[in-house]
Amino acid sequence: MDIEIDKKSGIPLYLQIKHQIKKLLENGQLQAGDKLPTERELSEKLEVSRNTVSMAYRELVLENLIQSIPGKGTFPNHETSKSFPSQYNNDLAKLEEIIEVTINEALELDFELEELKKIFFRKIEEKEKILRNINIAFIECNYEQLYFFSKDIELGTGISIIPILIDQIREDPEKFKEQIKSVDLVVTTFFHFEEIKDFLANQKQKVLAIALDPLMETMVNIARLSSKDKDIGLVCITQNFAQRVFQTIKQAGIKYKSLKFSISHQEKDLKEFLSHIDIAITSPGRKKEVKKLIANQIPLIEFVYIPDKGSLNMLKLAILDLKREGGKIERK
Repeated sequence: MDIEIDKKSGIPLYLQIKHQIKKLLENGQLQAGDKLPTERELSEKLEVSRNTVSMAYRELVLENLIQSIPGKGTFPNHETSKSFPSQYNNDLAKLEEIIEVTINEALELDFELEELKKIFFRKIEEKEKILRNINIAFIECNYEQLYFFSKDIELGTGISIIPILIDQIREDPEKFKEQIKSVDLVVTTFFHFEEIKDFLANQKQKVLAIALDPLMETMVNIARLSSKDKDIGLVCITQNFAQRVFQTIKQAGIKYKSLKFSISHQEKDLKEFLSHIDIAITSPGRKKEVKKLIANQIPLIEFVYIPDKGSLNMLKLAILDLKREGGKIERK
């Protein structure tokens, strides 16, 4: 087991040992059945006290990452190693480690925990102020995606999202240019990026293109329920949304007997449509309406597109850059 420590780094030695063992577990270099060195063996190898190694092992045991079996030794926890944490949990663990190291370094500098709390919360407030008062216009071709983006995408406090249909811009581009004066950043998808750039050729706003992916849970549910003898029906608001959903389902290689859609808001028409399908899909804006009309035995799936992780990170960086450049753009 390869572990190296830096006695001059200022990071507590037991934390260095703990973090490196976690890395070995994450990348598969330590697996179920592998025996860890004894506390005495590792302390002699690293030239640290046995108590230092003991503290590292004890924290790993408390986190259920390793287990000590009397008379046999210390091993990776079999249950934990069967499915290591998701990316979210890995990121969360890294963040907790950073915070833990910071706390320990602050204590070594003789800061009190109460004083550390005040500093921490002050820094959070400063960061929140940096991210306040940003107006973002999100431009798309269908109402459903506009609705989801403006309601469910979390970009932090003080971020206002203005939803704009691209058809409205095409009908009255001058009105759009007037509307956009209060906006700091324009966001659209790659489908409309060049068109929006042309509309804003003489404007100050930056145009950011993002990629939208279907929510993985959505695709898994459709694939699990569908088959070559099933009829899939989609209820949505616009034909554009229906075409995008059908394209996504086909590209995923999902089997089905037929794909059809309805944009009707007439209860009679919807009931008729829903009575001839095996699987119902709905856009975010129509889920409640469809749920009231659909038979209990027919599965109902909400189809959601979300910005991919790279796009979200890029958007958050763009927001941060806006504030660092002095906040609002120069208004005419």
